[in-house]
Amino acid sequence: MQYNRTLKAEIIRCVQKDLTYTNELSADMSELLQLTGPRNWIRYNHMINLLSQIVYHGFASLQNLQTLGEEYTGIFQIDNKQISIPSKLLRLTATILEFGGEQLYIKLLNDLEKSVIENKEILPEAKIKIRTTIQFMIGSIPYIKAFHKGIFYYFTSSTKYHISKRITGIRYVHIRNWLKPEYSLYGYKFLGTLTLLQLAVSILLKLYSVFKEKNDKNLQDHFTKSTSHLLQKSFDSHTSQIPKCTLCLETRKNTSLTPCGHIFCWDCILEWLDEKDECPLCRDKISKSSIVPLQNFL
Repeated sequence: MQYNRTLKAEIIRCVQKDLTYTNELSADMSELLQLTGPRNWIRYNHMINLLSQIVYHGFASLQNLQTLGEEYTGIFQIDNKQISIPSKLLRLTATILEFGGEQLYIKLLNDLEKSVIENKEILPEAKIKIRTTIQFMIGSIPYIKAFHKGIFYYFTSSTKYHISKRITGIRYVHIRNWLKPEYSLYGYKFLGTLTLLQLAVSILLKLYSVFKEKNDKNLQDHFTKSTSHLLQKSFDSHTSQIPKCTLCLETRKNTSLTPCGHIFCWDCILEWLDEKDECPLCRDKISKSSIVPLQNFL
């Protein structure tokens, strides 16, 4: 109990410490990218954070070294058998899975969906089911991550904060745990309980939304038999083509672009940044000075 009590806290401190260093590295790399011109900065800046994470953790993996966060907290990576340190390939695989695995997973599913759509030998009914399954797999990612984090916080024996560590079997051990204070696990259990409850509520709300959407669709299909509804449907189709801001849900005004590639109204995104310095959609760190107004763009 004392071992896990200390280790769980130090893993979280390690993650926070490494995040501080990677954010600093990301900021430095972004400034270097700006020297190549604003066009390249807008095009490639969204990749800087991923690149900085892979460079930082990849260097430690290839050199069989602790990260600065691991060294600071006194923890070390070992293989699942707990008899030796992980191989360079295993550590590098865990790094790629942790910071690029989600993007790779989504890209593979999108490519699969595209190939299914273009395949003329697949029946239309089968295409619809396959595409629904693929969209379900993509949409389930946030719920899987939340469930994994809830398990980490709630269960005393769980010390794998990252999903990549669970996949590769990499574990953490203390190399100087006798110097560490004893932490209480009740706070983690409470946080894990809240995380799992929030996940359950989110799933219920999602199911309700899908159920309601299905009922609305059935109702809409019923009314499409009338001429008046056909006219209304044509009008709705024309209206839906007008680009809208995801913040105010109105037609975009003074269209503006974030460094991560998302588009909002100029006033909407600036008001958002007054409250949080992150993109409303992907949560990348952004600032007001990085917002670019787009001319002659709807």
